[in-house]
Amino acid sequence: MPRRKKSVKSASIVILSYNSREDLEECIPSLMSQTYQDFEIIVVDNASTDGSEEFIRTNYPMIKVVQTGKNLGYPAGNNAGFEVAEGEYIVVVNPDTVADPKWLAELVKPLENDPTIAATTSKVLIYYQKDKINTCANTAHYTGLTFCRGLNKFASELNNYQPVGAVSGCSFAIRSDMLKNINGFDSDFFLYQEDADLSWRIRFAGGKIMYVPESIIYHKFKLSISPQKEFYLERNRYLILLKNFSLKTLLLLLPVLIVTEIVTMGHAVLNGPKYVKSKLLAYFWILQNIKIILTKRHETLSKKIITDGEFFRLLDGKIPFEQVIKNPMLCEMADLVFNSFYISYFNLIKTKFI
Repeated sequence: MPRRKKSVKSASIVILSYNSREDLEECIPSLMSQTYQDFEIIVVDNASTDGSEEFIRTNYPMIKVVQTGKNLGYPAGNNAGFEVAEGEYIVVVNPDTVADPKWLAELVKPLENDPTIAATTSKVLIYYQKDKINTCANTAHYTGLTFCRGLNKFASELNNYQPVGAVSGCSFAIRSDMLKNINGFDSDFFLYQEDADLSWRIRFAGGKIMYVPESIIYHKFKLSISPQKEFYLERNRYLILLKNFSLKTLLLLLPVLIVTEIVTMGHAVLNGPKYVKSKLLAYFWILQNIKIILTKRHETLSKKIITDGEFFRLLDGKIPFEQVIKNPMLCEMADLVFNSFYISYFNLIKTKFI
């Protein structure tokens, strides 16, 4: 293997910015103050109108700036940064974050020490409540739903370094060769769930994802689901399932997927007509773009190294309803009724079928 040129940094930090100037004014200094200094910073500007690009070029001329010319969304915007990244490790971080001084050193350490690890993800704490967790990797449910792992638990919890099912798009690192192998983010996701899809493809390609609790970063996070977010969450969940699972697995999961449609439509109904419309639009988009999805599916399945059965054991069987249902009584009822079914079916699939 040829040696890396001295001018090339070990890590390339990619930050996607869309009108994020105020956040960057706090984020970038925290990155510059890292104990690990072998890195470059790339800011991808998605056609901001708040002077973000000018701010960076004036105050941080050493930072690479990629101007997309229009709002490409989260996955395509990050992909534009990946194209100019020179590091052995690609680090993705949100602009509305402030990093602990050892954040980067701890995040890349496992990649430097263990070649079987493909990606790592941080302990993300809530910026406004620094004693509370935003997410410690993401929870990947076998229906394609994705949740924050450890949301609102105390920062002192979830301190075990361990393999996990999915990175958090807020802060993660990945080997550049793995990123190239799986062709980066899927740009059709535009917003939300793209980190889950990337994680599924990493795992199917044989890569291990590790949660690193010593890599701490603070995120300006507030939990909310708008009608627009409802559309992207549901549409992209279908994309994840259709792209990554074999036809046999999808058929085996059909009963639980039907129940999930009842659950997600119930969530939409509880939140009002705009949410129901978003849910229906997600169905419509999938039907309209089925040919594109089948092409993506062929590409994804061709890169799979592990079986659906091996992958299935990396997923989660329980839904944390407290993250999506505000009413405590309804939340408790959903947990009792639906999680009993989800967990039972999950265990049945793992032991008997896949």
